[in-house]
Amino acid sequence: MIWDRSYSTAPGWKTLIPLLVCSEDLDFGCAVVVTEQVADQDRVHWQRFGVLLTRIDRPESDVDWFEGVPPVSFEREEFMNALDSFRKIIGLKLDWYD
Repeated sequence: MIWDRSYSTAPGWKTLIPLLVCSEDLDFGCAVVVTEQVADQDRVHWQRFGVLLTRIDRPESDVDWFEGVPPVSFEREEFMNALDSFRKIIGLKLDWYD
């Protein structure tokens, strides 16, 4: 799920990306730090950050957004290359991408 969401970079598409999850079992049911990802033609933006209050697979997930955390932007090509590099390191293949 994390990889599917991370690669959701079609211009105008908005999705929540889990950044930090419980280390014990990687369960999304505990405190999960997320970012709201939005992309345009040239860049991928992490617009805001917060703690997920409901399950991430719901159509409208509730998030307690952090105040004072500035957005972060990445060049689209660099962002995609970084995702591809991480996947290569851990040996993950995505049927719909590879």
